[in-house]
Amino acid sequence: MNLNLRELALRGAPIELNGRLPLEEEVTGRNDIRVAGPLEARLTARSDSGTAIVNGTLSADLELICSKCLRAVSEKTEVPVTELFTLQRGIAERDEDVHLVHEEIVDLTPYLRDAFVVQLPMAAVCGQSCKGLCPVCGKDRNVESCGCVQERVDPRLAGLKDFFKS
Repeated sequence: MNLNLRELALRGAPIELNGRLPLEEEVTGRNDIRVAGPLEARLTARSDSGTAIVNGTLSADLELICSKCLRAVSEKTEVPVTELFTLQRGIAERDEDVHLVHEEIVDLTPYLRDAFVVQLPMAAVCGQSCKGLCPVCGKDRNVESCGCVQERVDPRLAGLKDFFKS
């Protein structure tokens, strides 16, 4: 997905950019995320005082593995995105959020992929009420309770645990 900065500045009106980008490469090595479709971009680009402003929404169908109970959860993830580009060094030096580019045609693909991947959860959870797996027997506590005794003892005080038993 390319954006011609000079054409955008001369046009004086916003440009709609829509496209699909492959995403599998960005989640390689993560066993907790599977991509079920391409990354869809719905963007608008406009020019303002030597800066191209690209904003819109990125979305993709993902299959996430819950970090507590290991169930697969299908989810459509939508992420708002805003990226700023300029050909002028002075603008980029004043604002660290502006990407300084050296050519009139900018490939937006790496910027959009990075913006999406940064918003992915570090550890997905299937729901707020997920109880997870029992650390003793491994049963899914969302399905059935196991009755295992889980005594929490602060490791710093573990040596005193048996001190008062007679």
